[in-house]
Amino acid sequence: MMKTVILSLAILANLGFPLVYSKSHRFEDDFVERTLAVIVRGNKAEITYSLGLNKKTTEKILKKWSKLDPAPSTLGTLAPPSKTKTPANETDSERDSGHVLSPELTKRFHVAAGEVVTKNIDVKIGQLQQPLKLISTGPAPRHPFAITLKWELTIPDGKVIDLKIIDSNFLELDGASRTSIKATGDAMLLQSNTAPILIRAQRKLLEKLTPIERKDEMAIIAKIGFANR
Repeated sequence: MMKTVILSLAILANLGFPLVYSKSHRFEDDFVERTLAVIVRGNKAEITYSLGLNKKTTEKILKKWSKLDPAPSTLGTLAPPSKTKTPANETDSERDSGHVLSPELTKRFHVAAGEVVTKNIDVKIGQLQQPLKLISTGPAPRHPFAITLKWELTIPDGKVIDLKIIDSNFLELDGASRTSIKATGDAMLLQSNTAPILIRAQRKLLEKLTPIERKDEMAIIAKIGFANR
């Protein structure tokens, strides 16, 4: 058996395939990994935002947020975040196995992010700013992200709309981003600056960019048509 394993590894090496070892992902300090994905269905759009970062960076962000003016947002409508259900036979350590944050820190982060992150997501259709409705926040369902937020956007009438979404969160921090947008049903994606799904999106490193350039990298710009309007 051992000879077979060694022989297989040798064959892979000779073919030029790298050996990949599974290990837990760890982020550098002051680094935020994020994805922004939009799905347009009929007169609604769902916007999903996932964040990955380490414990030290999370605590730094929470400390900064605690000093912000708690005035209500003018960018959208906040709804109470949905509760994240955990199977009864799942322990705290099992819940946290896919993330670098503890369950307690993850909860503090997603509760605060529901308010603060929403204020810094700017959505426009044409020249008109659009309100967002926060529909859920909680631990991210997939590694290596820590939390995921979801919003709902009501799309006004029109045969063709120009949609622009700008993320102004974490501009002072390094990181990486991916964005995507797609349309289904009677909605058709006529033009966009990004991929239709995240797995096809290019991961962009933000380290050498200015805050304004980082904002531009995270922006989603799209023209969407509707067949039944």
